[in-house]
Amino acid sequence: MRSQVIKALEVVEDLLESEDLPDKHRKALLQIQKYLLTALDSVVDVKSKVRDITYTLQELAETLGLEVKLSSPRLLLEDEDLVKTISESAMADIEIEGEKAIIRKLVAAQQTTQA
Repeated sequence: MRSQVIKALEVVEDLLESEDLPDKHRKALLQIQKYLLTALDSVVDVKSKVRDITYTLQELAETLGLEVKLSSPRLLLEDEDLVKTISESAMADIEIEGEKAIIRKLVAAQQTTQA
């Protein structure tokens, strides 16, 4: 997606370099360029958020003792060890109801950025 937006921006920039371009078309192309730049910023932002989510999920999987493979996820811990690991984790609140362990809340660490 990012590469297509960049290619579209290059096409717009090439068109804007034309000296015989009417002003109304130049204004329209400048507006299109602005929209494409906004879309490119959004793509970069989404990519960053996906990276953060992936990091959080990876940390959670490691905390839970989960070995993640795209084709076949499986737990490395036995049930008792898994419940103990979750209950000791600062990332999750767990309640035991009979034979069920219910995770009530997952907490993801927030990354702060300094400007």
